[in-house]
Amino acid sequence: MMKTILRNERGFMLLNTVFLTLITAFAATILLNAAPRVKNPQSVLRLTAIHLANEQFALMESRALAGELEAGNYPFAGNDADLTTENAGAGKPVIFDVATRVTDSGNLRGVKVTVSWTFGGDNFMFAEERTIRVD
Repeated sequence: MMKTILRNERGFMLLNTVFLTLITAFAATILLNAAPRVKNPQSVLRLTAIHLANEQFALMESRALAGELEAGNYPFAGNDADLTTENAGAGKPVIFDVATRVTDSGNLRGVKVTVSWTFGGDNFMFAEERTIRVD
């Protein structure tokens, strides 16, 4: 009688193992997707600031090629929607301010782009300088 019961249970352990593996993989996938995507919001905000500065430099270089880059202050020349992000994970949008200062030195222009933002009550800033040749 005992051999009959064991004979009918063949493969039961294998099916249990397969189902347990599938359930564990499914639960791990759900947990990984539910985890916060942004571990360090400051790094995301800094990368956004670097992107905005590079975009502004590209637009200043295109002005220089057209012969329209003079000394002075310039506003952000890109899309205004790019100045706001909600990727910080704090539930409130972060607004960036991009300021550009161009200095004249013959056929060279010194361009300094400063990107600033406020997050969590603290002020942050990223600044970069480049020299652009104007013919």
